[in-house]
Amino acid sequence: LAIGFFLAYCSLAEPPPAGVEQEFELPEAKDDSAADAAEAARPEASSGLVEEWDKHMEGFVPELLLTFPLAARTDEFFYEDIPKDSPPVLIRGGFFASSSEEESTVEFSVTDPKGNVIFEKNDQAEGLFHFIAKKSGTYTFIVSNHRWMQGKMVTFAVGKGNQTHLQPQHLTTMEDHIKAIDKTLVDIQTESTYLWIRQKSHMKAVENIHTRVLSFCCVEFLILLGVSGFQVYYIKGLLSDRRIL
Repeated sequence: LAIGFFLAYCSLAEPPPAGVEQEFELPEAKDDSAADAAEAARPEASSGLVEEWDKHMEGFVPELLLTFPLAARTDEFFYEDIPKDSPPVLIRGGFFASSSEEESTVEFSVTDPKGNVIFEKNDQAEGLFHFIAKKSGTYTFIVSNHRWMQGKMVTFAVGKGNQTHLQPQHLTTMEDHIKAIDKTLVDIQTESTYLWIRQKSHMKAVENIHTRVLSFCCVEFLILLGVSGFQVYYIKGLLSDRRIL
């Protein structure tokens, strides 16, 4: 499936929120990648997907966007290589899991080149991650389905860098307005596609529930009809076999 991922809201008349610029300014990053990822995994930091997106994912453009089936009791691995002597780079992304059942949670984790877990989310249907990769080497993204029988459909996206810093925000030329409009349209398209995928998954779950309820009602009606017919036949037999004294 060709899928887009997520939306970042931006204004044409005002520059992007200063919090995103300051938090992900690579030369000024002082915390290690584990601390940055741990903050993203905290419950209070992920209280709402839209709020978390507005705070950490403004200007996100995925380099890898993939939807794949994840069978039961299987793991999928994705890798991101950071060249040697490379400056610190911001890595961001997200995942979304869906299935035909009501629950569609997966386990997601990120490990650094030394194998240390720097980000982890368990039993979550969707989530965002972001951290600054300071170590050169291969970062591993692991998506796991520990269910015994239930398969999943998982959408995964990851990208490096922050294109927001490449735009000169102190100028208000026509070129800047055109870039802002183009960026807004791309963000709206990716957000709309993501929301459509999630809504479609929810609608499939509701449709399955309705189908089960309808089937149960039909079976119950047939059983009631059979019992009623048997009672009528039985009572009719009693009346027809009555003897006249």
